[in-house]
Amino acid sequence: MMRVYLKNLRKQWRGGILAPLSIALFVPIIASIWPSLKAQAASFQELLKNPVYQAFLGQVADISTWQGVYFMYIFVWMEWILIFASIFFPVRIISKEVEKKTLDISLSYPIPRWRYILEKFSSYLTYNLLYPVLLMTLSYFVTEGIGETMNYTLVGYSLIGVWFLLFALGAMGLICSSIFLDSGRSTGFAAFLILGQYIMLRVGQLTESVSWVKQFSLFNYLNYSTIIELGYLPTDELFIVTAVGVLTLSAALYIFQRRELAY
Repeated sequence: MMRVYLKNLRKQWRGGILAPLSIALFVPIIASIWPSLKAQAASFQELLKNPVYQAFLGQVADISTWQGVYFMYIFVWMEWILIFASIFFPVRIISKEVEKKTLDISLSYPIPRWRYILEKFSSYLTYNLLYPVLLMTLSYFVTEGIGETMNYTLVGYSLIGVWFLLFALGAMGLICSSIFLDSGRSTGFAAFLILGQYIMLRVGQLTESVSWVKQFSLFNYLNYSTIIELGYLPTDELFIVTAVGVLTLSAALYIFQRRELAY
């Protein structure tokens, strides 16, 4: 039961732990430079009102506070993690085995092909849980350590949003791999699909006349700036991201189950 899932958890533990840990370690680094940032916060705040900066960074919180600086740095970095992780990791679930000519292993287990891939994808989702767990833990101890305040509820909601985006965007990477099998084409198409959505978000934030473009980008939903503004996790956006993820993942599993494979 869940043999493939447990096997992949063991195989991927280094990469699965190091990536979230490296992001979490940014929290104490930011805290160490916070005193100097605080002294220059007023001038930075004016600079960040520039529409170009807002297009790239989104609606940045008040960086004269520790919470504002935390959200600006950590969640801007998390956007790039979303791009990198969802392009490269899910794509390799299938294409790596094709390159190594070990795809026939997927039929050596007494389970359907779709379940084999689903269990491998589940290990990717499991290690992604470390992003909210490690970031929340370090954020609490660092914030308490420097004597600042933080709305941990908003941090939690924002990190939940990150995990669901990793799920939905990762499913897009997986479907590219199911369609092309080849690592180069799968990665290229996944990059086009996911980076394209990120660019749509940024273009949509440049001016009101093209703001409709960002509605077609998953990066527009469960965004940390929206959560800060609302003060809660928007359930309609959660539904949209989850629905896209479930439908895309189902399509990827169906395609892989039905297609002809050469062994």
